[in-house]
Amino acid sequence: MAGLTLCGCAVDPSVYAEANFDCQAVGITERDPQFATCSEAYSRQHLEDQIEKSYRNALRRTPTDVERRLPHQDVY
Repeated sequence: MAGLTLCGCAVDPSVYAEANFDCQAVGITERDPQFATCSEAYSRQHLEDQIEKSYRNALRRTPTDVERRLPHQDVY
């Protein structure tokens, strides 16, 4: 169970490389004291975007055959 949890939190190294590039693009170099904070913020933003994308995709499921054949009728 712990191994599965750790795999779920794993981040592709390219995410960190992109975060470093984004920090340098806004003028924060590796010698600046806030570089670690900046790269962490960009990598976390990427993870949050992926979570939101997965959530939206989960909400957009395809209807089943039964749902397609039988129209939904609300009774008021």
